[in-house]
Amino acid sequence: MGDETSDQGARNDSNVPALSKKVIYSRGTQKRLSEARAKIVGVKATIRSAEIAGRLVVTKQLENAQRAVDANLAAAEASLEQLRRSGEKEWIALSIGVDTAWENLSLSMKKLVAGYTESKK
Repeated sequence: MGDETSDQGARNDSNVPALSKKVIYSRGTQKRLSEARAKIVGVKATIRSAEIAGRLVVTKQLENAQRAVDANLAAAEASLEQLRRSGEKEWIALSIGVDTAWENLSLSMKKLVAGYTESKK
């Protein structure tokens, strides 16, 4: 779900000052989260339209997938905010949590799309 190599590269490039690496990583992650948020809005709109048109039955699995996406997006945004407030020495360790939150969000988005596909009439 996006180019993770540029963000991770920011952590590994020893020629870039630590603060600059943090800013680069933070901006790249924020861009990915913004793109994910837009995709989530689109998928939810598609689900709602299909439900209204009677082409979709919203199952418990689909409801759970929507809640998981919302929770994982909030967790990823909170992790990124914590990283942004961190110092130069702490941010690299916190980036692991941001990456984990991103992976959880990506997985939950895939499950939401799969749940939508399975719920279509």
